[in-house]
Amino acid sequence: MIKPFSENEKLGAIKALLSSHLLSEEVKSEIGRFPSQAIVGLGQGGGRIAAELSRFGFSTYLLNSSKSDLEEHKNLIPENRRIVTSSKDYPELEGTDKNAQLGFQIAKENKDLYVKVALDDTIQEAEFVWVCVSLGGGTGNGALKVALTYLSKVRENRALPGGKIPLGVICSLPSSDEKGSAFRRNALAGISVIQQLMSENKMGTAIVIDNEKMKDYYANNPLKTYGGTEIDAKSYSNMVIASTIAEVSSLPIMEGRSVFDKTEFLTTVSTPGWLSISKHKDLKSDENIESVIDNLFNNNEVLANYEVENAFAGAVAVLYPSNKNISPKIADDIYSYTSNLLNTKVNLSIAKNSKLDSLTLYGLAVYPTPSTRIQKLKEELKQWEQIEKEQEEAKKQAAASIGLDEFDEFFSSTNTASIRKKLTLDDLNEDFRDAKNQPKKIQATALEDIDF
Repeated sequence: MIKPFSENEKLGAIKALLSSHLLSEEVKSEIGRFPSQAIVGLGQGGGRIAAELSRFGFSTYLLNSSKSDLEEHKNLIPENRRIVTSSKDYPELEGTDKNAQLGFQIAKENKDLYVKVALDDTIQEAEFVWVCVSLGGGTGNGALKVALTYLSKVRENRALPGGKIPLGVICSLPSSDEKGSAFRRNALAGISVIQQLMSENKMGTAIVIDNEKMKDYYANNPLKTYGGTEIDAKSYSNMVIASTIAEVSSLPIMEGRSVFDKTEFLTTVSTPGWLSISKHKDLKSDENIESVIDNLFNNNEVLANYEVENAFAGAVAVLYPSNKNISPKIADDIYSYTSNLLNTKVNLSIAKNSKLDSLTLYGLAVYPTPSTRIQKLKEELKQWEQIEKEQEEAKKQAAASIGLDEFDEFFSSTNTASIRKKLTLDDLNEDFRDAKNQPKKIQATALEDIDF
């Protein structure tokens, strides 16, 4: 069971992002009903997302071929849950240098470690499991198919009514600052793996962190610690997703006249599809509710953008201060507009809390297609493939243009310098032998294995 948020000393700077309702006595008194969740972080990027989630007390496991990356989280995650996936085929490697195919080979080589994690009691007993990964990378992205295959098989034993598997993915997409085709090719291959597992009903939702969008969002909303230190943009992204998961997970334990219960929550996040989570703070009684709902699902999704249509599942939560009443008409309008916009069954929560000082909305929707960033990544991949092709051609042209073809055979095996040998007394005595006996030639040391 996780600790009450108000007593959790590991939250650190992430506490500045949390909604005040998490620190209330009402949530503290019901913390035993908080949905239990386990986290599996793959690679460096996935490990950093997972580490932020671990601050809330979620059981967390990290798998990485780089021990240095794992050591970054030694103050948050126990050593027995920081698992090195070393390679017998490539024993000198730590990491994959963004080579996701190499990451896949290393993961297959270490499949016993992934099986061990999947069969761990904490993983099997959790009500939901999140796998965290940076899709632009090599180690984590390469391991994604292996990890999800085993986890899906195990999580079938916790399947919800209707056969939904309580297993999800939190994945990040590269921003335009990350140069080269490899980032984009990796990301698109990772999206393909996730989409295939969704199609086979072997997992639930995937949440996308679009680092391109988060970069712009962070520029307008930089975060500093209480000591004044500014948090970097990617760490901020990871903190946003971790705090968001914690906040929406608390909805089933909130007191109110309409409850988004735990079964509804787990069913929503276990629906195969792409999950968006949005938040709107400080809703005013005179605001246009239809416009607010439209903005909640279309423009207020911090993590990624989606085509808002034909949702598979949805939920909307209305949280209001205990010392204020909410107009029944506002609640009815919020539900009505959300249902019409998403065109699907929508779960509703209307809850009050003593720590809140303004009305707050949360919107959840599961869509059939991934973030609109995917199309942009495909375009960027073509652009980078063209750039890299031109770079390769330029390299060849540069070699030809300097006009040094005559030196092509300069270092060939037929044009080598003489080889020296340390002399002995017998070598020197050769000069004093009978002239008929010709001096022995100094033989080169046998290094036939060297091939130029």
